[in-house]
Amino acid sequence: MNLINITEPQNKKSYLCIGVDFGTTNSVCSIKLQNSIKYFKDKYNKTLIPSVILTNDNKKFLVGNEVFEQIDYSEAVYSIKRNFLDNPDKKNFSSKKKNKKLSPVDIAKEIFVHLKEICDSNLDDKVADCVLTVPAYYDEKARSAIMRSALLAGFNVKRLINEPTAAAFAYGLETGKRGNYFVYDLGGGTFDVSILKIKDGIFKVIGTGGDSSLGGDDFDELFARNLVKKNFNISFDDLEKQEKKKVIKQCKLFKEDLFIAQKITRDFFVKNTKKNIEIDIDILNSSIEPLLDQTIEIAKKLLLDSDFLLDDINGFILVGGSSRLAAIKEKIKKNFDVKIFDDINPDLVVSLGAALHGYELLNGSENLLLDVTPLSLGIETMGGLMEKIISRNTSIPVIQEQTFTTHENGQTSIKINVLQGERETSENNRSLGKFILDGLEPKPAGIPRVKVRFSLDADGILLVTAIDDSIGKENNLVVKTNHNINILEMKSMIESSIKNAKDDMAQRMLIESKVKAKNLINEILGVKKELNSISSKDDIDKINNLIDKLNKEIEMNDADKINNIIEELNNSTKNFAQKRIDKSFSKLVGKDLDFSNDKDLV
Repeated sequence: MNLINITEPQNKKSYLCIGVDFGTTNSVCSIKLQNSIKYFKDKYNKTLIPSVILTNDNKKFLVGNEVFEQIDYSEAVYSIKRNFLDNPDKKNFSSKKKNKKLSPVDIAKEIFVHLKEICDSNLDDKVADCVLTVPAYYDEKARSAIMRSALLAGFNVKRLINEPTAAAFAYGLETGKRGNYFVYDLGGGTFDVSILKIKDGIFKVIGTGGDSSLGGDDFDELFARNLVKKNFNISFDDLEKQEKKKVIKQCKLFKEDLFIAQKITRDFFVKNTKKNIEIDIDILNSSIEPLLDQTIEIAKKLLLDSDFLLDDINGFILVGGSSRLAAIKEKIKKNFDVKIFDDINPDLVVSLGAALHGYELLNGSENLLLDVTPLSLGIETMGGLMEKIISRNTSIPVIQEQTFTTHENGQTSIKINVLQGERETSENNRSLGKFILDGLEPKPAGIPRVKVRFSLDADGILLVTAIDDSIGKENNLVVKTNHNINILEMKSMIESSIKNAKDDMAQRMLIESKVKAKNLINEILGVKKELNSISSKDDIDKINNLIDKLNKEIEMNDADKINNIIEELNNSTKNFAQKRIDKSFSKLVGKDLDFSNDKDLV
């Protein structure tokens, strides 16, 4: 397979590009200089910048570690990144001190502004270009929105790449490893898994999975629940909201201390009561074991879905601060028995990969990075079927197109309904948006040729274009749906397609048979005058009887019976078709009525 190098021409001057890991819990920015990697630190000398925002009494936004310098940060907004999986433009976050409501895009923008200021303060010259990482399961809407937030903050986003892909890029370039690698990315708020093929400078995502509502934050809460019950004999659920936050914050610090020590002694404050308690690693592990097992099951399922055997995997790459838990490595070794790669700080590896990729992107490289689309993309065709144009797990960027035709005579417009999902019918998939291609010449059904092109770029933004070949008329749509999807729904869609595969295929075959039958009837009725003028009475009666019979069978749900009558009707029109040929008519009917394999559009 021939590959085209899409990087810019090599120049003597090195162009700088920031790698931005906008995390659910913490964000990290770094940059590749000529001979080193620089991680940016804030004024508190910290590399991990909490993705947290608060409005202070002066109606000013405080971001990151500034928030935790305040006496009261109960109104702080956490984990805004998760809200990009809902509706990122909905203004559903109240800011009382600013007396207005903010959307996830608004909030993320302020966090990006803070990150940009940190970057500027760490460099002699300001750098705007960046590569921004996103979760593997962000769809087109979420990717577009997160990019918009960064652009509004002053970043010039050269590319979006999946977080697991960035991690693999860091390991691939730094250590020269090649093969199939499983990326286990356990951050503060999300869990992503990916299988990547790394060979000859090509990084290709084979498959992705995960859970957007599982992460270190959930570990902290389970740990807090256990410690509160064990040491204070009260229920965590009985605590006030603010008290819960304080307890979880303490337990988060305990957890981080246990990354290093097997046993610690700490003061534990709950409801103004202090107890000096001893905490060992076993208490932490037993508290979070259900979630650890859940991550292992998700990993196993991805291997199964991607048709990979354990022998095909060269190692596990650990990403995300929560992956530092020794229990995670033990679970992976027990269940997969593969080499674990964790020599790069898991908190920093995603930003590092983005910085490396940004440097190569701007300065030239023979390395090519490929991501995949998580769900199939297509359009609705006649009968409510989904015709897939880009299949799930197709490498992006990608351009695919198919040719379609009209269903009715004289049709002058076509509705394009863009779908996302794995089921066979449009009602069981997700509509991303609709648009109309009008101004078509009123021709007989089946004659117009309309090309529908799907262009999915490296940033995951989808452009759909419909073109009438005969007159050059076209219209397009950049997908921006108002109804987003979260990872659990995405997972459910994939599982549903597997569970219902047999029934879905049977339904598709039935619908296709009905559409084919209706097309055949319409074609015959369209030449009825000619049929009556040159055919015998017996042939005409037979054809009419079969049409009546077919119309009745269309109302039923037996594809085999419909197809049998279609075959009979095709055979019954052979004499008519031959007579038309003999009289030099230009159009054939009968057996050749199905002129094209093109799908009928709505």
